[in-house]
Amino acid sequence: MRIDHDRDLSYPQTQMSATPLADRLEMLLVAQWLEAGAPEDGQITFQVVAAAEELGCDAGRTGVLELMAALGALEEDGRIQIWWSASAGAPALIQLADALRRDAHRAFEPPPL
Repeated sequence: MRIDHDRDLSYPQTQMSATPLADRLEMLLVAQWLEAGAPEDGQITFQVVAAAEELGCDAGRTGVLELMAALGALEEDGRIQIWWSASAGAPALIQLADALRRDAHRAFEPPPL
């Protein structure tokens, strides 16, 4: 999804990516971040194989590679930053971009009283 407009719009500050899996992965990451209490630094731990299963990717290596490509697309778009563990199979550390966190807060915070 792309919003074409000459001036800066305050919401949303992010655009949907080119691949449906990357979009679903982004939603999963935001949900995990919110479930973790929306830490201010935007960081969450991430299990690649568990996410591949949760998102309905193909079983085995193919699904993991699809998910890795989606992670790469999100990182290239500047939506996330990834720090990989030195151990295979260990969780990665993912930080959601500021704009993504702001949009999530706006979408999910309760309205003022």
